[in-house]
Amino acid sequence: MDNTFKIYVEQLREGREEKFSEQINPDFIDIHDNGLEFKSPIFLSGNAYLAENELIIHWNISTEALLPCSICNEWVTVPINIENFYHCESLNEIKTGIFDFKNLLRETILIETPLLAECNQGNCPKRKEYSKYLKNSSNSTLKQDDEYHPFANL
Repeated sequence: MDNTFKIYVEQLREGREEKFSEQINPDFIDIHDNGLEFKSPIFLSGNAYLAENELIIHWNISTEALLPCSICNEWVTVPINIENFYHCESLNEIKTGIFDFKNLLRETILIETPLLAECNQGNCPKRKEYSKYLKNSSNSTLKQDDEYHPFANL
């Protein structure tokens, strides 16, 4: 039985806390998307403790995601650093006395993963090459009054 993602609530009674300092394989994220990959280990540190009828989890999470550059489509490594993340879980919701935080950790990482990335620290070398295909308001020949608005009279 894998205890990597388990917190035993009974072990936290009487003011005790559980400290985390883990390096976790990213396979549990289980993402099957052509535009997002996780290959770097996930570094998790923090603690868990009880506050009255609540389980409190305090984490620092660090990993890297691979995303395609939004300009040239080459893979870009994007650091993900989540500091001072707190989660509160009611003890009434933890029926077995064991809190499995795998889904919580997965969701936290995915929410903090950016949707878009650009290589070369946001200055993709192919940007100039592709700029001729992008609309630029300064070199547009239409004036705002001359633009076509097909649904303006609805």
